[in-house]
Amino acid sequence: MARNYRKLLFATALSAFTLAVCGQGLNSAYFLSGSFSRHEMNPAFAPERNYFSLPVIGGFGTDFVSNAGASNFIYNSKSYPGKLTTFMSGDVDRVEFLNGLKDITKLNTGISVNVFSFGFTSFGGYNTVEFRVRNNETVSLPKELFEFMKSGLVPGEYSIDDVRVRSNTYADLALGHSRMVGDRLRFGATLHLLAGAEYLDMNVSHIEATTMASRWNIRMNGTVNASGEITYGRKNDGAVDLNDIKYKFPGVSGLGLAFDLGAAYDMSDIVDGLSLSASVTDFGFINWSKGKTFATDPNKTVEFDGFHDVSKTSDIEDQFNKIGEDFKSMTNLYETESGSFSGNPTATLRLGILYRLPWVDWISAGELLTYMTGYNNFESRTSVNIAPAKWFDASLNLAFSSYATNMGWVVNFHPKGFNFYIGSDGLKVKLSNNIPTEATSANIVLGMRFPLGDM
Repeated sequence: MARNYRKLLFATALSAFTLAVCGQGLNSAYFLSGSFSRHEMNPAFAPERNYFSLPVIGGFGTDFVSNAGASNFIYNSKSYPGKLTTFMSGDVDRVEFLNGLKDITKLNTGISVNVFSFGFTSFGGYNTVEFRVRNNETVSLPKELFEFMKSGLVPGEYSIDDVRVRSNTYADLALGHSRMVGDRLRFGATLHLLAGAEYLDMNVSHIEATTMASRWNIRMNGTVNASGEITYGRKNDGAVDLNDIKYKFPGVSGLGLAFDLGAAYDMSDIVDGLSLSASVTDFGFINWSKGKTFATDPNKTVEFDGFHDVSKTSDIEDQFNKIGEDFKSMTNLYETESGSFSGNPTATLRLGILYRLPWVDWISAGELLTYMTGYNNFESRTSVNIAPAKWFDASLNLAFSSYATNMGWVVNFHPKGFNFYIGSDGLKVKLSNNIPTEATSANIVLGMRFPLGDM
């Protein structure tokens, strides 16, 4: 199953252009002082006690966010009642389909698994050691691409820019330290030692397409970087045969470094209960030494007979496979001479403002601004946080982002001996026939850690 997935993902990017068909930081927990994991979002934050975690249950997070739903691309078939069909069916009106899309269709997913972690007080501050396995995937498809696909054999010219598919899987050993600098400022830093497992980056900067009554002419300017041991057949002109690709997972394909930097400042001397914090996390690189780089020849014109109505088969998976075959027909890729290449983790910038009510100090309000570089996503999250007992705190919040509006929440139990937390930065999924029909976000993070010592 995993091998088939890798082969499909690689073939998808090489054919450029198929529909490409977390412990990720839980922002809802950013202001919870009882959290044992919020230092992952700002290394200046120190847990209240020493702790350790066990494999997997120490933390698991997953993210999925898209500004389009499956119903933008999958429809009930008119020609075959009771069956599903794709947007490429003649049953689907071109104008109606395009009107339902954003200028850029975006899909971002991520997953993070905590293998082990522990934290302790020493060396004049607080120290953390964590080992995680992480994955991030992003897809960005301009509306012009779908307009071109639905054009049929009607004469016309199309210009398409910035088609992007990216997948990144790596192991992360993080060593962190935070300490007080003076009476009010706390500073923290984390060093990440990264071991890359899989990487794929397909970047098509420009496509020029001319459609005519009998054929389509295509010129592309794009590259594909892919890790791993890749073999393939060749066409007569030396281009990659996209139907003859073999992939072997080589283990560690790349090595890299990343850094987190963070600060938190208590401003109670100016405004009672006010504090500021800021951080940048996962700023770094992975150098991939095992892999290949492919590129199109922007001076070569590829002729093919256009995209087809694939609805004649009633199997929806076969229909998407046929769309992929059409993409292969319009794509010529050639291996370049470059050896290694670099890819970056998804860096995140955060700025937090917290106001704790002086007359009810277990209630606070926070504003967190977040920008994720790889996802190109900006978020503003306003939260109300409570800590009515020494062993319990929680947050309820509202977020506005580049993708959608979401309600977030987290509950965190941290009595003596164990810590259990569960939360979400947003669950917004509308289903019809088990298919998400609108812009979707789904994030869930949970875990258990074991604090040491008294509260």
